[in-house]
Amino acid sequence: MDTQEILDVALRLAKQSEVPADTTINVPSKDVKRALIGIDVDPADLLLAKEKGYDLVIAHHPTGGSAILNFPKVLAKHGDILQRHDVPIQAASSAVRELQEEREPRAHAENYDHLPSVARMIGIGLMCIHNPCDEIGRRVMDETLRSRLSAKPRVQDAVAVLETIPEFRAAKTRIVVRMGKPENPLGKWAVHHGAGTNGGVPVARAAFDHGIDTVFYIHIDAGALRRLWELYGRDGPKNLVVTGHLASDSIGINVLVRELRARGLGIDTYSGIIDV
Repeated sequence: MDTQEILDVALRLAKQSEVPADTTINVPSKDVKRALIGIDVDPADLLLAKEKGYDLVIAHHPTGGSAILNFPKVLAKHGDILQRHDVPIQAASSAVRELQEEREPRAHAENYDHLPSVARMIGIGLMCIHNPCDEIGRRVMDETLRSRLSAKPRVQDAVAVLETIPEFRAAKTRIVVRMGKPENPLGKWAVHHGAGTNGGVPVARAAFDHGIDTVFYIHIDAGALRRLWELYGRDGPKNLVVTGHLASDSIGINVLVRELRARGLGIDTYSGIIDV
């Protein structure tokens, strides 16, 4: 397989017809027999992979080039999730715009050629597959909840259902209720994964203010969490469940890993992937 064929497999698994803005082939490889896949990759990892005979390194998080420069565009997927859960388009668009305004200056300032330039110098393939894997993971989480939740569930029931997913069982982190209470009614809920990064305050606020009772994020920073506590109360009726970064990312990555192995590629995982 070559790098384009690998990317095409990921897109098919994610049911996507276009390459998302946070996903790219930095250094193509035409004849991939062995690939190393990790959540985060740095220059030392590329040297190690070259030394050990890998043809390609696949990172999950953006590695450079367009995946970094255009990253804010993929945040628009939060708006799609909000609208699917009946949040008005104006509120969803406003939340996305606020997120993008926060991230665009950072993307503009990034050294977008650091990792790709190292890969070119040492002669190893490099690509990142971010949103396709996250979209696969979001779908697994969403479908698991929809198929296994009982009538009138509580937040703790949703946590228990998610913990049946192998990556969550194997992780060293646990699923945490960061806002609200485990015994609160789950109510109307939305899994906000597969949209670049967590939605921070803007997306959670749009959700909570328009009928969604429980939001699932895979991570959130302390400052955004404190702001949500200020707005809705740390132990109030609105719930924020944080599932864990590495475990949540691993769900979709592992679907891709299994498919590539089934096609005969030698795939090794490292750098945070919980390979179940």
